[in-house]
Amino acid sequence: MNSTLSVLKKKLYEQQIRAKGLYTFEEYKDMRNVLQTLRMKFAAYEEWDLYQHATDLMVSMLLKNNWNSRLD
Repeated sequence: MNSTLSVLKKKLYEQQIRAKGLYTFEEYKDMRNVLQTLRMKFAAYEEWDLYQHATDLMVSMLLKNNWNSRLD
């Protein structure tokens, strides 16, 4: 279980890094889907801090609305 949890933490970290950059709306939808899946898995393991962190990242991405400011 610890190795599975560490893999999930790594995926969450990768999404954090990805969310800091510029992304299109399609990329946003993909990241949101990954984060929703991670949230379900964190809930299954009752890792509520990680669940909340993934939720916060989803909300910050939504509020950032980064795909509208992309210049290409």
